[in-house]
Order: sequence, then C-alpha cells, then structure tokens
Amino acid sequence: MFLFHRKPPPPRSVLFVCTANVTRSPVAEILFRKLVGSAGEIWKVASAGVNGARGMGVNQVISFIMFQRGLSMQHHRSQPVKRKLLTRYQWIVVMEEGHRLSILEMDENLKDRVFLFRELTNTEPLDHHNMPDPTGRDVDDYRELFNIFDAEMPVLVKILRDKAYEFEMRDSNDD
Repeated sequence: MFLFHRKPPPPRSVLFVCTANVTRSPVAEILFRKLVGSAGEIWKVASAGVNGARGMGVNQVISFIMFQRGLSMQHHRSQPVKRKLLTRYQWIVVMEEGHRLSILEMDENLKDRVFLFRELTNTEPLDHHNMPDPTGRDVDDYRELFNIFDAEMPVLVKILRDKAYEFEMRDSNDD
C-alpha cells in the first residue's frame, strides 16, 4: 500500500483573501508582489475571495487607481477560496475577521497560518483590525485604502519574510 503525502506549501507563499476578490485582496497581491520583486525575492503570491465568483475583473475604481500608479490589473480574474487552494500557501492573510472565520470553518488546522492583515501590521490600537472595504463608496474611501496599504504593506512584507526565514531555518535543522 502506498501512502501519498501532500507536499507542504513553500514557506515563501502568501494568499491574500477578501470578500469577492475584486478590491482589497487583488491590490494586496499586486503591491506585495511588487515589493518582494523589487527586492529580488521569489514568492508565490495570489488572492481569492470567501464569497468570490470565478472570473470577475477588479473593481473599476481600483483598476483606475492602480493604472495611475503604473500598475495594471487588467489580467486579474477573481477566484473563490477553496480548501485545496488554501493548502498551496504557507501564509494566508485576510482583510476581515469574518474572512478568517470562514477559512477556519473550512479547515481549522490552518489556524496557525491565517492572519488578519492589520493585526500583523498595525502597532497602534485600533477600534477593529478589519481592513476597510471601500466598495460602493466615494473615491476618497478608495484612496484611504491605498494610504493604509502604502503605510502597512512594507511592514507585512518584513513580517512574512521573517516568518518564512524562521520556517526555512527550522526545516533545514530538521534535515
């Protein structure tokens, strides 16, 4: 009898999760990828939505703001969170507490790998750690989302880089 062991996800992999995968998580994916890429690092990076439909493009306001920043979102297509997708990523970063709960309902064994974005990145006391969702709101609300990402994404990159390094060192010591 052969036993097949699932290959563990690479330590330098992150999945960003929001509600529909058309606003917050695709922006996080692109900004994270840009930061680690400019540092010459190779990461597996993607995004998904807990209530996402497959194949939707990004929110038009998000697309326009990203275009103004010289970043294209034209190839992004939404995907729903599925248990199989979750197993491909070492780190899962969610935008809201409800997203974390949805993921843990799928697989409670992921609890040590699912993080709330602003819980990791923000050292200031917040009323809540949910990333604001500007969908359907004023353009200024979208710009506020980008202000948060601009301030906190470098912090998240450093935190996940450190976590990946610790994970890699632990695994190399097990050999």
